[in-house]
Amino acid sequence: MIDSPQEYIEDLIAEKIIEAVKDYCDISKQEILNYIEEPPRPEFGDLALPVGRLRRHCKEMPIKNLMPKISSKISELDITYKVNVVSGYINSFLDKVQYSQIVMRSLKSLKGSYGKVSGIKSERIIVEYVSANPIHPLHVGSGRNAVLGEFVARALEFVGHKVQRRFYVDDVGRQVAILAFGYKLLGEPEPPKDMKVDYWFGYIYAVTHTLMDIIKLKKEVNELKRKGNVDELTFKLRELDGLMAMAARLRERDVKTFDKILDAINKVEDPEYEVMKLSREYERGELEAKRLVRKVINYVLKGFKETLGKLGIDFDKWDWESDLVWSGFVDKILEKAMKSPYFKFYKGVPALDFSYLTNDPLVRELLKIPKALEIPPLVLKRSDGTTLYTTRDIAYTIYKFEDYNADKVINVIASEQTLPQAQLRLALYALGYKEYAANLIHYSYEMVNLPGIKMSGRRGVYVTIDEVLERCMEKVRELLQSRGKEVSEDIVKDVTLAAFKFAMLSVSPGKPVLFNIDNVVNLERNSGPYLQYTYVRALSVLRKYGKDIEWDSISFDYVNENELIWGMVKFIGKFPKVVRRVSTYLDPEYLATYLLKLADKFNTFYDKEPIIGEKEEGRRQLKLALTYGVKTILKNGLYILGIPTPERM
Repeated sequence: MIDSPQEYIEDLIAEKIIEAVKDYCDISKQEILNYIEEPPRPEFGDLALPVGRLRRHCKEMPIKNLMPKISSKISELDITYKVNVVSGYINSFLDKVQYSQIVMRSLKSLKGSYGKVSGIKSERIIVEYVSANPIHPLHVGSGRNAVLGEFVARALEFVGHKVQRRFYVDDVGRQVAILAFGYKLLGEPEPPKDMKVDYWFGYIYAVTHTLMDIIKLKKEVNELKRKGNVDELTFKLRELDGLMAMAARLRERDVKTFDKILDAINKVEDPEYEVMKLSREYERGELEAKRLVRKVINYVLKGFKETLGKLGIDFDKWDWESDLVWSGFVDKILEKAMKSPYFKFYKGVPALDFSYLTNDPLVRELLKIPKALEIPPLVLKRSDGTTLYTTRDIAYTIYKFEDYNADKVINVIASEQTLPQAQLRLALYALGYKEYAANLIHYSYEMVNLPGIKMSGRRGVYVTIDEVLERCMEKVRELLQSRGKEVSEDIVKDVTLAAFKFAMLSVSPGKPVLFNIDNVVNLERNSGPYLQYTYVRALSVLRKYGKDIEWDSISFDYVNENELIWGMVKFIGKFPKVVRRVSTYLDPEYLATYLLKLADKFNTFYDKEPIIGEKEEGRRQLKLALTYGVKTILKNGLYILGIPTPERM
């Protein structure tokens, strides 16, 4: 059984090329497969080899002398009815009937699993994603992380890998301590019933952080006044004015809660000391600190899970950073680091110095360290004895690999973490965990930008996933109702998810997303809802036909007469190769672009060609088979993207 039609043909052609050049060129079949491409226009052929790329492999004979040998060998294939040489390209034209038969046999045999490719060794892979600080609700930037992480997990699962999804609860450190401190100042009340719980704690965090910054800044201002430092005083006073304005805006949102925190914090001699004390006590596992911090974090995680549920995302394991610290594993890693030949004191604190390793180009290549990235020493402990999050990440990474017996660990983390993630891989390598270091992957992505908004969690300024989804739902509801349709809430939710997720996935992770809701909910073109609509259209045709496709009755000669149908056959034949590439490079944009082009082709076909109404039976079966192929591909492609496929729309 052929599960990937285009790859099957490319493999046949590559073998013929190897036969033609084996006595003159040192080149592998995989290298040739990498060179085979699709010409930009159909009149140039179906597959092409730019022969110039062979030059560096073929030093024994001029390329021009090899071209006739290569074209002659490819011509021996039954599947190629014509081969020509034009401007340095060897162009192969496929026998349309034979290729169409291969595609249809694949669709018939594989049924709903068309696209699942063979030959991929199954691995055990952890995908850690979201892992947002549990101090405020998940904002739209975390939304991109969540959608990308779920795509990565699904793309890997689709081709047979065993994937475990993990969320790392970052509950150790100053930020969490500030939130717990603020909640304690309030007297630890029950969260209000009329507000989502993580929103309320996000407000407490913003108020507490802002008031602490004001107190600290006022002390600095008084000290500058005492010293008579006018220039710096002017700058600090401006900064203080900005913080006071921000505090006033926070107070407008909830006067009672704000004033209660303000009154309580003014009675504390040194809020900063209390926060650091709480942070140290929690890291040491002292009972009262554990009770308070865990109580707060569990509340916030309840809000996280509700939001993630709206996105259709769940995790296999929720790993608490504190559990790792209290287990003593972090201390063991610190002990090992301090005995390492890479250990040194850096600015008075213990650190790992990677200068020797980063000067080795082989190490940089193995660990995927960008050439231009300068790596400073990794500080292991602060002067107060508390550990840094990157230090704890060393222990957590080892734990992930060993707990799941993982072959790979993929961390979905923003590009601003490129340096810490590089330091993490270097630290693993330096401590002897070379295999883990080589198989730890930073899946980097850029930020989400919203026009006119600069987000700041510590000031309570952010646009949450919940808010964006709600606004999208309102827009979708209005658009669907404006068409005079009875709209179910399930359809509204499905279309909203498609709009939101496609906006995040149709842009390469390496590019920032400019999030504009009016563009996101465009139901016509270049959107997730457009793909859903096309899927439902194909499904409706098959449902209306109401019978099984008669595969043995297909009239394949029609592909010789109809370029539109031939174009669809070729495009359907590509899908398994697209899936292989997507699961290898984890590029959602490539899949999204393919699905949009497929939808365009099918909708053009639908508008121009009668399907059920086709009078000639063999042609009708061909058109139904193509419709079935489009339906299957869209269902599987949208599944990989994490987008639901409604049965009606």
